[in-house]
Amino acid sequence: MIRKLFLGGLLLAAASTSWGAINLTATAGAGQVSLSWSYSGSTPTVQEIYRDLDSNPNGRVRIASVSTSTRSYVDTGVSGGTTYYYWIKNTVSGVAENSNVASATPSGSGGGTISGSSCGTSGAQTTVNATIRVTSGTYDGGCQRFNAGSALGDGSQSEGQLPVFRVENGATLRNIVIGTNGADGIHTYNGAVLDNIYWMNVGEDAMTIKSSGTTTVRNIEGYDADDKFFQINAASTLNVSNCIIHRAGKVLRQNGGTTFQINVSVDRCDINDMGEGVFRTDSSSSTARLTNSRLHDAGTVCIGPWSSCTQSGNTNY
Repeated sequence: MIRKLFLGGLLLAAASTSWGAINLTATAGAGQVSLSWSYSGSTPTVQEIYRDLDSNPNGRVRIASVSTSTRSYVDTGVSGGTTYYYWIKNTVSGVAENSNVASATPSGSGGGTISGSSCGTSGAQTTVNATIRVTSGTYDGGCQRFNAGSALGDGSQSEGQLPVFRVENGATLRNIVIGTNGADGIHTYNGAVLDNIYWMNVGEDAMTIKSSGTTTVRNIEGYDADDKFFQINAASTLNVSNCIIHRAGKVLRQNGGTTFQINVSVDRCDINDMGEGVFRTDSSSSTARLTNSRLHDAGTVCIGPWSSCTQSGNTNY
């Protein structure tokens, strides 16, 4: 049960009676918010970072899970002029304790523009005949183009195609161009970070979340996904910022007929020419949010029985 308190005019909530053990501060910058926190009388065990557009913790979205030694985090998935609210949640032996709520309003346009990927399509090329696995650390492709070989698939809508990349356990994949044969794009397991990715011609899907975790996707661009761009096959959190997605059936689909919970946040995206819409689910426990984005012929934004599916700061063109 959520317990709410008012301390110093701020609304706080927790899943336990433990309060005051985590002190969180948020500092605004140009297109980013810097978080720092400390503990008093408590031991960090499972640390998660949550964000919302108001101080009520109901509906807040997890944006990261961090190691037990971490005491700072920089959130770059924000827009200048928007106020964001943050919490640190620490779970010890199944009992959750929450920090105070801290807010900040980033300045300038550093995080507010929509630019997509900075990778072009004229770089060096390589053919991928076996899925490239990124199990830890960072794989930087230098904006090279990776074309799927026939062993992975033909880039159609045929089920069972293999991914060009498989990213696991919070690892980072950056500066990649997926060529005109996209096969099944990128699969993530146990969380991942995808940064500066360009899909020339999406195959079966651009990206699929295959197992639970938090996946952060930023600075991406993709075209011609006949069905969906993002496919979600496990209870998970997906945070997307600064994206260009043109010509797709829909931006995101939770695996049909499933009822597990997903939490999706899409911010600062240019979404153009969707055959059906933006978000689709069959789960009444899932949440989605679309903010600060530009839409053109995008169809229905929220399709299905979402627990919460909201929009703010969006424009049509």
